[in-house]
Amino acid sequence: MTLLASFNHPVADAQRAFRRILKAMSEPGVMVSLPLAQGWGALSPAATAVLLTLVDQESPLWIEPQIDNAILRSNLRFHTGVPLSESRDAPFALSHASSSPCPADFAAGDNLAPEKSTTLIIEVPSLNGGLTLRLSGPGLREPRAIAPQLPESVLDYLRNRPHPFPQGVDLIFTCGEAMMALPRTTDVEVC
Repeated sequence: MTLLASFNHPVADAQRAFRRILKAMSEPGVMVSLPLAQGWGALSPAATAVLLTLVDQESPLWIEPQIDNAILRSNLRFHTGVPLSESRDAPFALSHASSSPCPADFAAGDNLAPEKSTTLIIEVPSLNGGLTLRLSGPGLREPRAIAPQLPESVLDYLRNRPHPFPQGVDLIFTCGEAMMALPRTTDVEVC
């Protein structure tokens, strides 16, 4: 078992990371940095910080097979105690842009229980330099343009959004020490 570092100051850093994740979710398209010196294995520090902050013993995690490995599993088990799920109905899912499944394949909740949807964390090559997305909706006073490098499956999902609000999948994009979020409440126009 190879154990890697967690937050330097577990309580204070987790609180700081939670506030930054909350900022990213409440202000779609805002890029925030997360306080972690290194990621676990091939994971970025930002994706590792998101996992350390959001997952626990009561919130199963689905991991894409292409990024699943013993180092990731042993660190998740030791630092978070999160149960791993084989089902894409898990509250959290971890994926990589190079082989990302379509967000529509994950739980979208329903009208009576929209909270039973998945938050999909996707490692992307960059949070800049991709197709321009124009965002509007809650948390945005005026439209905002972002351009993360997203896989085609995610762009298709954003173009077609098969689930009517309040259903849907919340998206978190991570790269290096930065992250941004697109909650299901955000209207996205792919330019």
